[in-house]
Amino acid sequence: MALREYTDDEYERLRRSERELTGNRERATVTDVAVGEDTARLTLGFEWTADSESVGYDLDDARDVMELKAVAADAGYGYDQLFHLEGETIPVVYLEDGWVPAAALPGGGPGGAGGAAQRSPSLADSAYRRLTDWVDDLTARSVVLGVIVTKKLLIASALVYLMVA
Repeated sequence: MALREYTDDEYERLRRSERELTGNRERATVTDVAVGEDTARLTLGFEWTADSESVGYDLDDARDVMELKAVAADAGYGYDQLFHLEGETIPVVYLEDGWVPAAALPGGGPGGAGGAAQRSPSLADSAYRRLTDWVDDLTARSVVLGVIVTKKLLIASALVYLMVA
């Protein structure tokens, strides 16, 4: 039996089918928050695919509004601070209809709205969250490149100092 290479589309399809099983939990980054007159839409991005998923909420439906409040509260924001969700990483669950934020499900999700107090995150909380996300994204290659660039800048500034002094 001859081995063959998968095409990019086949590989992507296999990766998606592995993840998109009913009840599977993943982490997704909210890449866009759009609030209109009667709808709100969260666009979710995943690190394992270039495609994004969109979750819509009807602002005239009490249940959808409660779900949206739970998603905001799970991330530490108030309902009127939905735009702060952009860039946040939230837990999501795959259902038959697609990906849904775990906090929007009955019983909440990890850290669901049932036990979370409705509070606004402080500037320190937001800065700490962003800093830890940034540190988690660092790779050995980026650290080495940063050290090399810093070393070259120090040498160049020392040469300039010696020429001026």
